[in-house]
Amino acid sequence: MTWRRGAAAVLAGVLMALSGCAERTTTVYVPVAPKATPSSLVPQPVILFNRTKQGRKLFTLNEEFPYCDPVTGYVIVVPKWYVTDFASVPWYGQGVIDPQGPTARAAIIHDWLYTIGQPGMRLQADDIFYRAMIAFGVDEFHTGIAYNAVRAGGEGGYGLKGDWMFIDPARPDVMQPAPFAKPVSGAVRIMPGCRGFRELILSGWKAYPDKVLLPPPPPPVTTTKMPYDDLMKKLPWKKK
Repeated sequence: MTWRRGAAAVLAGVLMALSGCAERTTTVYVPVAPKATPSSLVPQPVILFNRTKQGRKLFTLNEEFPYCDPVTGYVIVVPKWYVTDFASVPWYGQGVIDPQGPTARAAIIHDWLYTIGQPGMRLQADDIFYRAMIAFGVDEFHTGIAYNAVRAGGEGGYGLKGDWMFIDPARPDVMQPAPFAKPVSGAVRIMPGCRGFRELILSGWKAYPDKVLLPPPPPPVTTTKMPYDDLMKKLPWKKK
């Protein structure tokens, strides 16, 4: 009986060791958009295509990306097919902040505001970027680094003409004409405290509705009058 108990104890120890090995896992970080937040109800997917800008990968939106800044009440909508590289953070900050990491969604908003380049509003664009990162769940440490980086080195990228770029992900090699003239401001409307923003988005509202292509009008119908047409009307019987 003693040796059986000893063997059972050894077997139990082996099983525990094996179970301990089986429970060891490797955590892999996969950037996942947070659940619906007051700042953005539906995370819009971003499509990667085979183009780069100064060695950085480029992305394009396949749908509008709405955001409401709770402080200013600005409703900012990044249009479909707008091209972004998420590189709101200068190169010296990208060693700590991955442009394609958790700050990416806020960087889309920031890139759009920088592309518009409203004079005298760069600080406001950076502040909106800061609040967007917080709203999208970025921790305070990385938020502070990203914000300080754009404040220190973002001036050279504000209002660049080359950033006004649109590409259809279905045709990545073709530059699309801008769907509208470059706006003066990044805000399409102002909703104090973002009150009603959620309901606005859920209603299906679009800031930049797709242009509806109407079918061409039918060609005019040409009729030819025959010499006996008037004669047929004078006959005593009904024309069949």
